[in-house]
Amino acid sequence: MAFKDMMNNYFYGKQGKADMTVADLPANRLELFGAVLKVRWSSLVGINLLYLVCWIPAIIWTVMNLVLMNGMQLNESVTYANEDFLNVISMWLMILWPCIAITGPFNAGITYVLRNWARDQHSFVLSDFWDAVKGNWKQALPVSIITGALPFLVFIGVQFYGDMAKASPIFMLPVALLVLAAIIWSMMTMLMYVLMVTYELKLRDVIRNALLLTIGRLPFAVLFKLLTLAVPILAVVLIRLLPGATQYILLGLTLLYFVFMVAFNKLITVSYANWLCETFMNTRIEGAATNIGLRPENWDDTEYRPEDDE
Repeated sequence: MAFKDMMNNYFYGKQGKADMTVADLPANRLELFGAVLKVRWSSLVGINLLYLVCWIPAIIWTVMNLVLMNGMQLNESVTYANEDFLNVISMWLMILWPCIAITGPFNAGITYVLRNWARDQHSFVLSDFWDAVKGNWKQALPVSIITGALPFLVFIGVQFYGDMAKASPIFMLPVALLVLAAIIWSMMTMLMYVLMVTYELKLRDVIRNALLLTIGRLPFAVLFKLLTLAVPILAVVLIRLLPGATQYILLGLTLLYFVFMVAFNKLITVSYANWLCETFMNTRIEGAATNIGLRPENWDDTEYRPEDDE
């Protein structure tokens, strides 16, 4: 096969291949996700690298602190509860806060591209990415500021109320509430960026709708959050089973996230958000499409029949 023919096949498909009909469309969300992943898996690598650019400050700062904490652990006089060790963690989380805050607008840009892909729609990656960044940064930035603040605030709160809980167990209640709030916000972020790039909503309405959808479908929120954590959980299990291979497991985990897993996880959460938005929001909006990318339930009636033109 000539090089020209190979490139034509790559960009335009093989000649003689039948056009897709309505019957070829995915019948459910799982089939839609599989079809999108089959077509877009290589493009997710590029999206992954593009998204990681905005995380470079956070990655560098985290690596520096991990090296420092690892060195402190080698000192037998330093333990996890040591004041110096806790101060390092506190400083790490405090500086990590603005590092995470700057990722919000970029998160909106990546979400817009992946939202289209999850619907099996086309998207011009760079131009659509930048358009979404410029169009949604005012809402995305406050969301990422809160996201960046939560680890630091939870750590400080757990320390403060944890010390007080030694005198009275009642102070374990604010600790539990802090941790619960952080978990719920983490699940809400799976929806908020999709909401802001899809609908014309004020920030308070983005947060309110994300909270209502998360609480209203809490088992699904927990399920999809766990799906995004499946690989790290598997890595922890493997480290427990094969402690001698810890370095290789961590290296493989790092490479996997650097190349593919961040974008793959976001595709999962965007697909989940599309389902909730189309099911519980688009049905309340006149003319809004639902089940985008799926085969219509009455697809027999949508097939083209020549006699209909007569």
